Amino acid sequence: QPLPGGHILLTESGAKPRLMEIDRKGKVYVEFPLKCQLGNPHMQTRMARKLPNGHYLVPHLLDNAVREYTPQGDVIREAQTKDWPFTAIRLENGHTLDNLTHGNKTVELDGKGKVVWKIANDDFAEKPFADPCGGQRLPTGNTIVANDARTGPSKVFEGTPDRKIARK
Repeated sequence: QPLPGGHILLTESGAKPRLMEIDRKGKVYVEFPLKCQLGNPHMQTRMARKLPNGHYLVPHLLDNAVREYTPQGDVIREAQTKDWPFTAIRLENGHTLDNLTHGNKTVELDGKGKVVWKIANDDFAEKPFADPCGGQRLPTGNTIVANDARTGPSKVFEGTPDRKIARK
């Protein structure tokens, strides 16, 4: 994630997974180990994001968890998901929007990790979800979902709060 001031947020998978905030010359400003499973490096994390409060929101796929870390690496909040979280986006209302790739759904979790909204293939005859990896909540309240192109034709669609498709 490109950050203001020219910094870049990235995660590194492997035997010692970590989060780093670096500048474009490689100088490290923040670095800490991620608390996640070590058995499958490919499935440790995706799409970490820095929050306005300076914390970091990190989805951990095989842990079925989204964790909020402080800049010192302490986990201060964790939401368990039933499926692999690929994207986690903190919304203005404090909730977190998660694209659950393995579950073919997008959920909104409150601050305690309870699902308060969900849109999924079960809501549609045409099954628009195919490994959702990206998404974004729009100012209209609609949610954009982007599927992994390797799972079939790339699909991007916009879902409404009442679980209808606004457009594909």
